Amino acid sequence: MSTLREDLHGLLTGPRDLWILYGVKLLESIAYFTVYTLLAIYLTSDLGYDDTAAGSITGTWLTAISLVVFGAGFVADGIGIRRALLIAAISAAVGRGLLAFANTSDAVFVGLAASVWGIACLKPTMNAAVRAYTTPATVSFGFSLYYVVMNIGGVTQGPIISGFRKWFAQGATLWGHDFSSSQLVFLVGFVVSCLNIGLVLLLRDPVVSAPAGATKNPFRIAAEVLKVRTFWTFLAFVALLTFVRLIFQHAHLTWPKYTLREFGDTFPFATYWSLNPALIIFLTPLATIFTRQYPPFPVIVIGAFLSAISVFAMAFSTTIAASVVFIVILSIGEALWSPRLYEYTATIAPRGRESSYMGLSEVPLFLAKPVVGFMSGALLTRYCPASGPVDSQRMWLIIGLMTIAAPVTMLVFRRFLVTRPAASEASPTAASPA
Repeated sequence: MSTLREDLHGLLTGPRDLWILYGVKLLESIAYFTVYTLLAIYLTSDLGYDDTAAGSITGTWLTAISLVVFGAGFVADGIGIRRALLIAAISAAVGRGLLAFANTSDAVFVGLAASVWGIACLKPTMNAAVRAYTTPATVSFGFSLYYVVMNIGGVTQGPIISGFRKWFAQGATLWGHDFSSSQLVFLVGFVVSCLNIGLVLLLRDPVVSAPAGATKNPFRIAAEVLKVRTFWTFLAFVALLTFVRLIFQHAHLTWPKYTLREFGDTFPFATYWSLNPALIIFLTPLATIFTRQYPPFPVIVIGAFLSAISVFAMAFSTTIAASVVFIVILSIGEALWSPRLYEYTATIAPRGRESSYMGLSEVPLFLAKPVVGFMSGALLTRYCPASGPVDSQRMWLIIGLMTIAAPVTMLVFRRFLVTRPAASEASPTAASPA
């Protein structure tokens, strides 16, 4: 508790912009998780797409986000964090607004396309902003609290989705426009995205001590970052986490339809999934306090291993209890590895290039989303269709075998995957992972 008080005091005496940024992250998490969790179901229930088509559409959208993430960090380092966040917030709001009011497939596609830049740019730029608004002494807890805030936003998607699906099962008419229950959820995402624009306008650009004469050209920044061997070693490490990240995407795309088909159409899947962010809110600060004396690499590997084995609970049993066990074990692992990865990425990046590193480090993780987008529909069609024979346990076994390979590979190639933080950023809370 003494350590927790010291950490909180360190953040409270820091710039107000960090707390405004936490507000931006909270609202963006509410909007992102509600839309993302419901999108595949909306495409099936409202627009009539089958599982494969709905998964392919979602996968295509996420692929576009992954491609844009690749360059978003370079642009943010070039134009500045505040300006990059403002443009991204506007893009996300416009896309979600179009999605909420869409009446046709074409309109939905336009809305998804309009949101791509915003979603792709917001996450790495906000991650870099946390690093810019903290000090070496507060960076570890700063990222932990940032992750907690994200999951507070994630908790809300449960009652919002479950509540709207129950209360507005037949839809509603607002301003003369007919909304389905899913579109009303998207409307919530649009409203909070608009509020985010106002919060970003209150931010001040952080003072980043980039080297004198450092270029602001995004293409030159990319060339500088990509020619550093250390970065590619780090990227290989992050790429392995893509396999672990597959589980989280299956939790949003595969697991909801699986529960509706195994436990009934009225099963409140979103409420059950809210257990994940609720646990993260409680576990992440504790995990940070008890593991901060250890370097990031072993903590990340242990957390990745726990996350990977969680899915085997549903491979052994098709029950609600097995799904709860899956969520609990996954959450414990996530609380260990995910916030430490944010911290690790920010502390190895050269000053002034945090957004670039954050953006590129997100590429493998974002690639997990389109992979699952396409895979989810195929697996559901084959092993858990809306009608016909069901073999859900085999589906989860296949997913589990894919994900367990990541932590095993990390251990085998540990010597080659270790990347040391930049010397100027070394601190007791951001020690070498060696």
